[in-house]
Amino acid sequence: MKDFLLKYLKSNPDAFIWVCAWVTYCHAVDDVIDGDKTDSKFILDTFRFAPVLFGNVFYLTNLSALYPLVLMSHDAYEESVRMEKSNQKWQRHYADILRQSANEVILKGIEIVGGLELRQKASLELRELSYKTHHDETGKPV
Repeated sequence: MKDFLLKYLKSNPDAFIWVCAWVTYCHAVDDVIDGDKTDSKFILDTFRFAPVLFGNVFYLTNLSALYPLVLMSHDAYEESVRMEKSNQKWQRHYADILRQSANEVILKGIEIVGGLELRQKASLELRELSYKTHHDETGKPV
């Protein structure tokens, strides 16, 4: 992921730092929710990181563009947590799709830095990278 982000955000160090922090935060929250990280220090550090993330200069400068996507990403993730435990196959499948909503925030960061065409160029590459790092060779989420 770092190489991908450098490729598209290297011209704006503030954007690179914020998007890297966003990715880190999303993974930390997911680790807490999935029970992969249960120690109180990790959980408290994750909570402590939120005001740092959302107080970052890149985020605050681009609040009107990023905030709605951050909020929608959170809502989609919350819904995916509920749906992944469903006894209905379509909901479990769709939960996996919803978990990718954080990528829209990454792509918006790229668009802010380099414009719509750059975001469109990065989109499929990010989705492939995200899929391959979150699924095994049979397509099962990991």
